[in-house]
Amino acid sequence: MSEGERTGVLVLRVWIERDAGNGLRARITAERELGSGERTSVAAVTIEQILAYIRTWVEEFVAAD
Repeated sequence: MSEGERTGVLVLRVWIERDAGNGLRARITAERELGSGERTSVAAVTIEQILAYIRTWVEEFVAAD
């Protein structure tokens, strides 16, 4: 990374649980400033929840500049 460059990371893990509702499960772990150690982790069970979280995270990352 060059000086003044910001890097964030978002990891999306998805799986299917056959015995639960629609079965979709997701764990999203994010760090807005790589190396800060300030991570957030959320769970989601619908595609809409997953996409909403990712969209919000990216918007907040861009706005923080």
